[in-house]
Amino acid sequence: MKFITSPVVEKMQGFLHPEFVIFFWLLLLIGFVFYKFFLKQISQKRHRNLKERFRTTCFFLLATSFGVAANWGVTVSALEESFQTSFLLKMFGVFVFVVLLLAAISFVKLAQILAYLYLFFMNMSVGVPRLIANLFTFILSLLVSIYLLSEIFSINLTTMIATSAAFSIILGLALQDTLGNLFSGVAMQIGNPFSIGDWVEIQNGASKWIGQIQEITWRATFITTFSNEWIMIPNKIMTQSQILIFSNNLKQVRHSHTFRFELSAPVEKIKMLIFRALEKNMDVLKDPEPRVLLTEVAESWLTVKVFYSLEDFSRKYSIGDQIMNSILGELRKENISLASHKANVNILTHEKI
Repeated sequence: MKFITSPVVEKMQGFLHPEFVIFFWLLLLIGFVFYKFFLKQISQKRHRNLKERFRTTCFFLLATSFGVAANWGVTVSALEESFQTSFLLKMFGVFVFVVLLLAAISFVKLAQILAYLYLFFMNMSVGVPRLIANLFTFILSLLVSIYLLSEIFSINLTTMIATSAAFSIILGLALQDTLGNLFSGVAMQIGNPFSIGDWVEIQNGASKWIGQIQEITWRATFITTFSNEWIMIPNKIMTQSQILIFSNNLKQVRHSHTFRFELSAPVEKIKMLIFRALEKNMDVLKDPEPRVLLTEVAESWLTVKVFYSLEDFSRKYSIGDQIMNSILGELRKENISLASHKANVNILTHEKI
């Protein structure tokens, strides 16, 4: 005898066709082949991210496959009516609901993998903020939930939203800071003032942070400093701050040092020695070319400023240390010293009468 189920369970079973599971496995296979052939050059961190997501999605798809197979087997099997007890029917309804939940999770995770594949492919060397993937997952999960609730349980969500206006206002006030950070993060993604990997200076009132952008989530932006400290700055503060971008993928880093010499020092020879020191360092870019300029002439000294460009802002201090040592070495070879502070002290003596 055919297994007798309630109308709600029958609606849930309508989403558990084996064809859907086969289609999910096919999409996962296509995504894996695309990953193996077109994303070989991505970073190790991204490789670990995708591999973990493939493993998790495979687990949920396997669980869904077994559940769909069991549901199909019970549905087509002939079971005596005497064995179809109320308890058994309820447990079967719970089982179908769990399988449907697994299928929905599998669908969302599969879509998330495809989204990551697209983002990583379009941004091979540029970081992808987690906020984009999180928003995509949240919106897709919300749409899937709304669709299943309306189709299976015939819930009119429009009426529920209209009658819960007061609750929405209270919830919005309670989550004011959280929502502010979320919308600030979205605004930053739309404006795209900087990308993951850029070095920035963030000035907010008396507070100032300098670091490299590591991640942008729905709540905060994470940076790492030169001392390898991990700093979390709320997105709301980020949008209210003055941000100076030191480096990005479109330009090199310009760095400078200042040297002060005696007024009688040979300026042209000093410039030649500084250029010689810069040429010895392979990290100094030839384009744009370095510059050495006389920037100040005072009563007892003159100032020379050195400008050069680097590829990696994170190494500006270590490379700067090498360059300054090299410049000082070239100057000492020619017995050219830096200016020193001098003070004239006049001692007045008064004779006793």
